[in-house]
Amino acid sequence: MEKKNKKKSKINEYNILGINVQIVLTIIVCIFGLLSLIVSSKFLKFLYLFIGLDLLIMGYNNERIFRKEGLTIFYMISGIVLVIYSILKFIGVL
Repeated sequence: MEKKNKKKSKINEYNILGINVQIVLTIIVCIFGLLSLIVSSKFLKFLYLFIGLDLLIMGYNNERIFRKEGLTIFYMISGIVLVIYSILKFIGVL
């Protein structure tokens, strides 16, 4: 049997930048999550925005760095939906 050769991702500055952005966004999500629990629900709009951005970056990293296709579409679609939802909340439509 022949083994399929998968292209492994090379570590470069874009991959490291993608992982660092994901780490920073995850920390921001945790901070706004705690603020929305402790202080008030005024931070929920920011929480949804940063969760959406974090999901978009996770989808990008999943596709480009880790070469996995399982949840990439789910990450991208849910990230786009959350970003659109939070923008609509900011401008007062919802």
